[in-house]
Amino acid sequence: MHRSSARLAITVFSLLAAAGPLFAAPADNVRSRIANFRELGASFKTVNDSLRTPEPQTFLIQIAARQIVNYSREMPGWFPAGSGPESGAKTKAKDEIWSQTAKFKAAQAAFSKQALALQAAAQAGLAPAIRTETAKLGKTCKGCHDTFRAPGD
Repeated sequence: MHRSSARLAITVFSLLAAAGPLFAAPADNVRSRIANFRELGASFKTVNDSLRTPEPQTFLIQIAARQIVNYSREMPGWFPAGSGPESGAKTKAKDEIWSQTAKFKAAQAAFSKQALALQAAAQAGLAPAIRTETAKLGKTCKGCHDTFRAPGD
């Protein structure tokens, strides 16, 4: 295979992979979103669990904070049109996500900004700062859940 053919194949494959969510069934989008939020929650739990120890392991917190930042960057793509309650899939995503798009995007941006602040505190390795930024991050989660997530377990 010529070099230009290989590049073309890689480019086409990359474009198709990136477009995958556009072609996914709504139920697949919901399952993927739930899995991503579980992973995000696990990273947040790692931070909180470490902060509860006498000597927080900043290395673990740094890894978890990086994961949280990565998920915060991906999150806007987790809510494509048609993946809400109308999809028929079991989801706690409320219609307000799509009817109040600007407010939802602002909540996601606040989460992403705070995730970066947590990551900076984790990189500095100072437990008091990490605690402060973790609490602020939790408030951004709650703020979004209060408006855009249906109650339940």
